[in-house]
Amino acid sequence: MINFISFAIVVFMISVPLYSLSAFGADNVTSNKSQITVDQFVTYNNSTRGIKIDYPKGWSVIDQFGLGFFSPKENDSDTFREGLLVSKGPHGNQSIDKLAAGVLAIYNSSLPNFKLIESKGLTIHGNPAQNLIYTFNPGNGTIKVLESGATENNSIYIFQYRAQENKFDSYLPTIQRMIDSFKATK
Repeated sequence: MINFISFAIVVFMISVPLYSLSAFGADNVTSNKSQITVDQFVTYNNSTRGIKIDYPKGWSVIDQFGLGFFSPKENDSDTFREGLLVSKGPHGNQSIDKLAAGVLAIYNSSLPNFKLIESKGLTIHGNPAQNLIYTFNPGNGTIKVLESGATENNSIYIFQYRAQENKFDSYLPTIQRMIDSFKATK
């Protein structure tokens, strides 16, 4: 469990620079559309990472400290880009429930104004998974997060969707489509 807890901390710490990079993303595209139709997706395929996933055209892909997909700025004053982070790491022989409980303990003690909204078990691509929905407020607005962890082939894949709380529901169908399209290729 210690190995996974270390991995979970690293995933969260990686998300900070990725979200910082997304603010200065490669595109300056603006959009007021958070609902994306199926034909507006393209496929990201990285054989080194062993990840294949569909994402919306016009979104930025940042593959540096981790893998992140970020929405375009909605307008010139948009300071937060909603997005999905995908991480892979070892899970050892721990059940997904125990891994989630360890992560929740860390978040509860380290995220400012942490509030768990939902924690439930589910299946992603036939593999055991855990879904967490929570909020935290780092001081500049409330962030709402959907974090899903699924085990596959002795690895755990973590999908972390972050959005401003008031925009969470509008981007959720797009994010769910991305997660549903995910395939581990190695």
